[in-house]
Amino acid sequence: MSHVELALTLVGAGAGSVLRYLLGGWVGHRMGPEFPWGTLAVNVLGCLGLGLLQGAAPHERTLLLVLGSGLLGGFTTFSTLMLETINLAASGERDRAFFNVVGSLALGLFAFSLGASAGAGVAG
Repeated sequence: MSHVELALTLVGAGAGSVLRYLLGGWVGHRMGPEFPWGTLAVNVLGCLGLGLLQGAAPHERTLLLVLGSGLLGGFTTFSTLMLETINLAASGERDRAFFNVVGSLALGLFAFSLGASAGAGVAG
């Protein structure tokens, strides 16, 4: 990794985390506090974005690094998903905790696959 790629990845990760904070907070505010909708939304959107990127430019190492690992890596959050799942389970919301994990994985895989197919179609 070059110094330029490293710097761009750092900037992308910072931008992604700010976008996660803004979008996750907005979705959470709109949907209510009963379930971590904001985290689900950013993680599924991040999967879709990474799928699009992978499908459209599978051999563009710098693009995948900067936008994939940087921007989308900063945008999505596995650790928050785990924390919110544990908090749901600890508060007796076991069904919601289960959906948070299983739903996040299923929707994330679906979104990534959809994005990869769409990206490959765009790349032609």
